[in-house]
Amino acid sequence: MSKKFYYLLLLVLFSGLTAAAQTTVKLSGKVINTQNEPVPGATVAVEGAQQRVAADVEGRFSLNLVLGKKYVIRVSSAGYNTKLVEEIDLKEGVENTVTIVLENKSELGEVIVRTSVRKETTSALINLQRNNTAVSSGIAADLIKRTPDRTTGEVLKRVSGASIQDNKFVIIRGLSDRYNAAFINNAQLPSSEPDRKAFSFDVIPANMIDNIIINKTATPELTGEFAGGLIQVQTKDIPTKDFLSVGFQFGFNTNSVFKDFVSNERTSTDWLGFDDGTRKFPAGFPGSPQEYRGQNVNDQITDSKLFRDDVYGQRTVTALPIMTYNLSYGTARTLKNDAKLGLIASVVYRNSMIKYNVDRQFSQNDGSAIFQFEDQQNRYQTNIGALINLTYSQKKNKISFKNIYNRFYDDNYFIRGGVNNNRNQNVDFYSSFLNQRNFFSSQLEGDHQLSVAKAKFRWNAGYSLVTRDQPDLRTQQYTQAFGSNIKQIDPDDSRRFWSDLSDHTVTASGAFTLPFNLFDEKQNFKFGASTIIRFRDFSSRIFRYREASLPNFNDELVSLPYDQIFKKENFGLNGYVMDDFTGNSDKYFGISAINSGFLMLDNKLSDKIRLVWGARLEFFEQYLTSKDVTAKRINVNTETYDFLPSVNLTYSINTTQNIRFAAFQTVARPEFREIAPFQFFDYESNYGVSGNPDLKRTKILNLDLRYEIYPKAGEAFTVGAFYKRFTDPIEFRLDPGSNADRRLYFFQNAAEANTYGAELEIRKNMDFLGDSKFLNNMTAFGNFTYLFSDVSFPDATSSGQTLNSNRPIQGQSPYLINAGLQYSSESAFNATVLYNRIGPRLALVGNGEFPDIYERPRHLLDFQLSKKIMNKKGELKLNFSDILNNEIYLYENVGGSKEFNKGSGDRLFSSYRPGTTISIGFTYDFDLRKK
Repeated sequence: MSKKFYYLLLLVLFSGLTAAAQTTVKLSGKVINTQNEPVPGATVAVEGAQQRVAADVEGRFSLNLVLGKKYVIRVSSAGYNTKLVEEIDLKEGVENTVTIVLENKSELGEVIVRTSVRKETTSALINLQRNNTAVSSGIAADLIKRTPDRTTGEVLKRVSGASIQDNKFVIIRGLSDRYNAAFINNAQLPSSEPDRKAFSFDVIPANMIDNIIINKTATPELTGEFAGGLIQVQTKDIPTKDFLSVGFQFGFNTNSVFKDFVSNERTSTDWLGFDDGTRKFPAGFPGSPQEYRGQNVNDQITDSKLFRDDVYGQRTVTALPIMTYNLSYGTARTLKNDAKLGLIASVVYRNSMIKYNVDRQFSQNDGSAIFQFEDQQNRYQTNIGALINLTYSQKKNKISFKNIYNRFYDDNYFIRGGVNNNRNQNVDFYSSFLNQRNFFSSQLEGDHQLSVAKAKFRWNAGYSLVTRDQPDLRTQQYTQAFGSNIKQIDPDDSRRFWSDLSDHTVTASGAFTLPFNLFDEKQNFKFGASTIIRFRDFSSRIFRYREASLPNFNDELVSLPYDQIFKKENFGLNGYVMDDFTGNSDKYFGISAINSGFLMLDNKLSDKIRLVWGARLEFFEQYLTSKDVTAKRINVNTETYDFLPSVNLTYSINTTQNIRFAAFQTVARPEFREIAPFQFFDYESNYGVSGNPDLKRTKILNLDLRYEIYPKAGEAFTVGAFYKRFTDPIEFRLDPGSNADRRLYFFQNAAEANTYGAELEIRKNMDFLGDSKFLNNMTAFGNFTYLFSDVSFPDATSSGQTLNSNRPIQGQSPYLINAGLQYSSESAFNATVLYNRIGPRLALVGNGEFPDIYERPRHLLDFQLSKKIMNKKGELKLNFSDILNNEIYLYENVGGSKEFNKGSGDRLFSSYRPGTTISIGFTYDFDLRKK
């Protein structure tokens, strides 16, 4: 008995050691059909083993397999040909993924298709590109993984026809953010900026992206409020493996790093992106302008001393490098009944101290300078972003809870010096301009495969909040008359300003997809509805300093230094008092709602012809209430119905070539800020901004034609043309009542505009130059967009008559060039060279007296180099951004040729060099648990 016992014990130990040596890893994948739709319930089985799983509602599956073997998996589903995927060789420490495309059964019955895992992944990528319902450009996770990009903004630079402004805002087809929309995880994103329709994509880490698609044509299921492009970002939800990623990056700007950086005193929490209360509105001060103005001067003096007087002192420190830290975490668990629970979270922190000098000039019609200034800008910025996604998936159902938060703190302290020839003065100006912004978006969404008629139901509910707080925006101006040696304060331009804005958005949507057969082809009928409700509340208070009593005023005070003149001891009957000149229009409240419904048919008329068509009906309500300068109540109440039909026709010449045609109607609606009568003077830009309650929405008729070739995975050649007719386009233009040194810009509808465009895109692997590993790993890509516009608009100098001009729509560029060369190698390094140039962009529309303001084209060249180290778990990255450091140069277009021509009279409006930024970063990915 004892010998048998020992033999049994040795056998158990040997079996345990053998099992321990058999390391298992996870193979994750997705099953889709030739229309890019998931195939839920598809059976995925390992040949020669007992393992089999069913794909979930999104077509996703996972298998735990032992390393060191090659596998064959069989994928099958009712109505589709069975597919055998061979040569599956798993690797440890990396994501093992595959996307499998199933083809519809033919009339001959079931056919078993054999393919390799490499060929199948290639086929899936081509399928995603060529079978999208609309004219689009995109980039998938496998390509993102082979780039050194860390944020979604960086990734978007690689998408055809797109460029990035200010490192985060997207321009598509040369059209500014007004004409673009953004979706994330099937829900429309509200603007992350209070005063513009734009979303800051730099908050979403690149390693959280599943794919990005930019639709350039409309389909009924998506919002009809765009003309340039609709950006769809899908973030990952259930990770294929547990991970923890930690990274940091240090950036060195040539203008700034290790140089003197000037500001007012920092608070103890500025580095966290929050003011510690130093800048808050003084407690105990009268709550309304009317209450304060109704007091006698002695009470006003008492209240004036409630304002902090220690905020004007300057401090000089050494500008530190740009610091960025990021942390990402993901985990997945398998529950009962093959249910899965996934969590993905990410946090990013960024702090920067950026310096640059800006030259500014306003000119008379004869070219003589009204004023000439130089600004020494000192911009302190802190950005905190967070993302957390929680997803539960169980066979035919999936529910996700997805959240994004972004906090942005921007304090620009600038010192201005120069001359004002209009007033015969030298000017010294000081300003602290602080913006604190919050953006929060939360979504609960579900996908369900119903048992009735194989229908699918998708729903989404969300809430978002955007806030902006401007606490204690301060300005001080000293003037010195020509020929005088006395410098004194200008009380009219020495001000303090507080404002609060909150914008709440509630969204809900639902859509059914019903499949059916027609012409022996699978068809889809889709219908749904959505609502978007927004509430905005804005209020502000503005003050300036004035003499409390002119007969008793101590004239010696006017020449005191900037950090002493407004001390509390200088407030009194012989000194200063605060003048509350908050206007009636300096607060407003708005509410809007968009209720919409759509019907859409996705028809496969034959093997070669696909027609996606239907219509969307949107009912838009917008209400805003405020007061004008006379205290008259202004109510803006808008109600419009928009019927938005669309047709997308695709003719597939063969498996790699398409011809697409699209016709669709879209709109662009004014933002609350644009219709509010609130007027604000932007001392940094040196002009005022006012809303216009009479603005109308813009209606856009769009036509698109495109020819596409997709030779192989990751390669594309497309050429296309498009036409857009804008009715009542909204423009930002100069008010006719502006004078030489005090300009006011406002929003106004032009009568109509026509835009004609052409696009060319090329993405090509360089292996055609020779059979070498180096060339196989190199890809060249580029795209070119050309635009021509003519605009008709009413002009005050022509008695309201409509004038025609071949100028572009405000914010548009006549051409856009993107080009790049990318080298990707798993064993060596990754390198990318990116070039971008945008044609002369119409920044500000002038009037008959003052010309249009254009932004001069500049060459933008970036270089990125990255290397995987430490068993491919670590990555070093070196970035050179804006290598050429061309001027950002705005000019008054006197000559009329659009391109800058100093000889024809074009002259400076503003210019600065942002500096070249060199950054080095390191990221390490921890494998928390082997699959």
